Amino acid sequence: MTPRVCLTVDVEDWYDGMAVLGESVARPAGARTGLTGLAELVGEAGERGGVTLFTVGDYAPSVASELSDLAARGHEIASHGPDHGRLPGDPAALVSWLARGRTELEDLLQVPVRGFRSPRFDVPEGLGLAHYRDLVAEAGFEYVSDTHRLGERSPVRELPVLTRHRFPAGGGSYQRLVPVAVTSALVDSAADPAVLYYHSYDFGATLPAISTIRSWGVAKQLMGRGRVQRVFTAMLGRYGSEVCARAGR
Repeated sequence: MTPRVCLTVDVEDWYDGMAVLGESVARPAGARTGLTGLAELVGEAGERGGVTLFTVGDYAPSVASELSDLAARGHEIASHGPDHGRLPGDPAALVSWLARGRTELEDLLQVPVRGFRSPRFDVPEGLGLAHYRDLVAEAGFEYVSDTHRLGERSPVRELPVLTRHRFPAGGGSYQRLVPVAVTSALVDSAADPAVLYYHSYDFGATLPAISTIRSWGVAKQLMGRGRVQRVFTAMLGRYGSEVCARAGR
């Protein structure tokens, strides 16, 4: 029996991500985002199944037309937070931050946003997983996709990323370093649904050539990136995909 798989894409800007890591890399004028390349791969959601796009709210306006096109094709828009920073530790501030990420996308794209994925899969220190899940629900989300599982007590559905021995093997940044057969074997043995995630800039975005980089921190973020699109295509062709909003029900 073919496993159920949710292919997900974190929609964020590579250059902004490098800045968060303290690495300043100049963005070329007219740089491609990667979303057009992704749209060409996934087509209409009914053809191969839908993908879920966990989108950073502050980044969404710059790629609004591409996101609208993907949503019109039946793919799902979900929240990756209003920014790619750390989750606030204060409960009231966290609910406000979570809700802002959701409403920014709903107002911009006029689609319901049901799911959330934290930028670093983190749980705010001092809150505990159960309290955190309660706050995610309070902010208006129906499901969450990270690397944690509270279980039946969770007020939101949990769709954890495929993990083996605490290693997030479902991540595109890890899949670029291992053979496709290894990822397929992990998916085949996973509990349904198997959630895999990639990044929007892996689908033809304008990134610097690794030969031009002198920083090890930046270079390791570029190594193997050229493989990710091929891995994603292999996973989509083998398993198809369903959007997270319909998975786990």
